[in-house]
Amino acid sequence: MIKQILFSILFTISMQSSGEVPPESVPIGDCDSPVSRHDYTHCDFSGRDLTGVDLQGSRLSGVNFQNARLIDCNLSRAVLVKADLKWAMLSGCQADAADFTDADLFHTNFDESSLNRSNFSNAYLFGASINEASASGANFSNANMKDISMEESQLDDSVFDQAFMMRAVLIGSTLRRTSLRQVVLTGAALEQADFSQADLSGSLLNGVALTETLFREANLAGARFVNARVQSVDLTGAKGVARDFPGISGKP
Repeated sequence: MIKQILFSILFTISMQSSGEVPPESVPIGDCDSPVSRHDYTHCDFSGRDLTGVDLQGSRLSGVNFQNARLIDCNLSRAVLVKADLKWAMLSGCQADAADFTDADLFHTNFDESSLNRSNFSNAYLFGASINEASASGANFSNANMKDISMEESQLDDSVFDQAFMMRAVLIGSTLRRTSLRQVVLTGAALEQADFSQADLSGSLLNGVALTETLFREANLAGARFVNARVQSVDLTGAKGVARDFPGISGKP
């Protein structure tokens, strides 16, 4: 018994010294003066100007952030499961390892934000903006990302499996080693995007725009490119390339 108590004390001290707080010890936060590592699930932040707010490590599941301004915020390791961030402005934020599972991110702006290793699985990202952002290792599986804009973003090693990305804009973005299995990318703008070593098996890319797009060593087995607009595409080392793939440049 004494050993268990000592271990508990030492574990708590270790977590506090590392800047992390065990979930069970997160205190209830003040909605009027939010700070990091608190529970705000009882709050309504809709329409609030929270520019520069530090909410890292906080509980924010189900919280209403509609039309809120959180420019340059810190949401790293925060939990925002099923949170409502419709039309919220989160440009320039630090949100690494944040959990946005099932969140409503309709037209949410994440431009120039850091979203590395964050979880957006099953999130609603219709019309969202994630331009010039870093989201390496992020999880977008099963997300609704119709009309999303992700230009010139770092998306390496991320997961988009079974996401709906109709008319997505990924111009100039890097998606190296990214998993995009069974993704709907119909009508997407993929000019100068880098899909090297990515897995696009079984994905639908009908009508996409491919100019100077890289698919080096990518897996394209079962991927469909009907009516794709293709110019100077690099398929060097790509696997599963269909014989009728238009505009082949490079040896598959």
